[in-house]
Amino acid sequence: MPDLAEYIQTKDAAKILNYHVEHVRRMMREGSIQGLKIGRTWLVQKKSLDEYIKKTAEMSKHDPRRNQEKNRS
Repeated sequence: MPDLAEYIQTKDAAKILNYHVEHVRRMMREGSIQGLKIGRTWLVQKKSLDEYIKKTAEMSKHDPRRNQEKNRS
């Protein structure tokens, strides 16, 4: 079992990113951020979220370069 202290709920990650919860789940499925699914609950890895924020800090939420960053990974 992973250390759950290293993860946050998708609703908390969505608030941090100013995204909808479903978008955060989609980001995890696509690999933009790392997380895990336990049963029906999705958890976001804090380290991965911090890295995503640093990588996209100067881009707006709708900047097309975000998609380019996602495709490079």
